[in-house]
Amino acid sequence: MKTPAKRQPIETNMTPQKLVRRVFAALLAMMLLLLGSSTAALAHDAITGTTPADGSTVETVPDKIEITMSNTPAVIGSQVLVLDSAGTDWATGSVDVLDTVATQNVRPGAPAGKFTVKWRLVSSDSHPVEGEFSFTASAAATSTAGAAVGAGPIVSVQAQPEEEPAAVQDESAVPWSVIGLIAVLLGLVVALVVVARRRLSKDD
Repeated sequence: MKTPAKRQPIETNMTPQKLVRRVFAALLAMMLLLLGSSTAALAHDAITGTTPADGSTVETVPDKIEITMSNTPAVIGSQVLVLDSAGTDWATGSVDVLDTVATQNVRPGAPAGKFTVKWRLVSSDSHPVEGEFSFTASAAATSTAGAAVGAGPIVSVQAQPEEEPAAVQDESAVPWSVIGLIAVLLGLVVALVVVARRRLSKDD
């Protein structure tokens, strides 16, 4: 009489421990992807163009400087300096914002030569962004269009926003939605570990 063969346990390469590791690695990759997307969404606005253009040469000193951003900047906390080769600031009045364009008027009488524009604008996410560009004027300013703008002292208008960045330093924190999603993913990992342990105990 043929003795029935003993039933051997089915072996598989995918043990519960390996399953948990693979699922955890997949969830970790997903979290990194979500965090990367969130960081990109929180990126500050960027400058897209200036008038005059950086490095350009114009006939005369313009009566205004325009800076175009990727999103609409805030007026409060914005500052633009128009410096000649001697370091004199020819900007007058406060920065005006219309849509994505920030405009700074220039005082009449600016001399010919190279000018450096140093700007600081508050982006749409409430963070300050700054930079500089330069242009050269072949002749001194002749327009008086900016004479009626900014009757007050230049320094008093531009010195006040210096402490604005301190109030928005915590805006770059990870959004609560991302934190909540990470918590859900961690909960799934814990649940999978529990299920894997139960299956392992049943197999034993």
